[in-house]
Amino acid sequence: MAKIPLTIITGFLGSGKTTFLSEILQNNADKKLSIIVNEFGEVGLDNTILNQAIYHLQERTILLQGGCVCCNKREDLVLQLKEILNNADIEHIIIETTGLANPAPIIFSLLTDSVLQHHFFVNEILTCVDCLNVFSHLQQEEARLQIATSDKIVLTKQELFEGDFEEIINCVANHNAFVEILPKNRIDFKDILTPRETKRLIPLQRNLHQDTTYSLSISFQGFLDWSVFSIWLSMLLYKYGEKILRFKGILDTNEGYPIAINSVLHIIHPPLHLKTWDKERGSELVFIFKDIHKEDLLESFKVFARLLQQKVVISIH
Repeated sequence: MAKIPLTIITGFLGSGKTTFLSEILQNNADKKLSIIVNEFGEVGLDNTILNQAIYHLQERTILLQGGCVCCNKREDLVLQLKEILNNADIEHIIIETTGLANPAPIIFSLLTDSVLQHHFFVNEILTCVDCLNVFSHLQQEEARLQIATSDKIVLTKQELFEGDFEEIINCVANHNAFVEILPKNRIDFKDILTPRETKRLIPLQRNLHQDTTYSLSISFQGFLDWSVFSIWLSMLLYKYGEKILRFKGILDTNEGYPIAINSVLHIIHPPLHLKTWDKERGSELVFIFKDIHKEDLLESFKVFARLLQQKVVISIH
């Protein structure tokens, strides 16, 4: 049995990994792929967006949530890959890591596990780098390690960037002088999954975020007033600034469809209207943060919920 190629997509929080993955899938609908999406929080949201963007994906998308595959969820990843071996139809596996993942421990598992090393090989490590926020992201050691272990850098949001691309390329090259760097609009989405096994050394393992970065996941039933919510979120991000690394949410605003919203650091991206709820109708929020007490975030949300002037059932994960 030939080894199955495995492509890893990584990149710091909000760098466009899920969008990039959806574009790969749209251009490779003829291939038999298995997708593993890893999310740091206890509630997974990226797979919901991905499944609605690519209608044929639901049965082949696997969610690993509640931790990061480079540390406390690595055993789950190993078990899931072994389970995939029972499906003889799979041609290629794609793993989308969390924005805080160091790919090195994932490669370590693939190269040292007695079963995985004979059935899989790492095809490529693709790292998304956000042109708009690359310099602030590179202040985080997780982002620097993602670039250092990468085979190819994909520059995202280049259509919105008005600065000097050479400055970005030089900055990235300082962390990996041998990596290929391409704007996303120059990526050949068909070729990117071409098998290309190369010999890899077993990397050193470093897990940076497990003791300092935390997540809070909140689910609640009841309609959400968009105006009140947007004011609360803006004030929350203004208060805590870059201590809130990432916020993601799927919201029920009583408009007949869910709204997906996300922010990276203090930047809120435009909302995305989804077609329908994958699960029971309601809202789900995920915060990834550091140097904040979880109780403070939760109390702020409870104050917001009281402003809705309606009964809201809250579940904490």
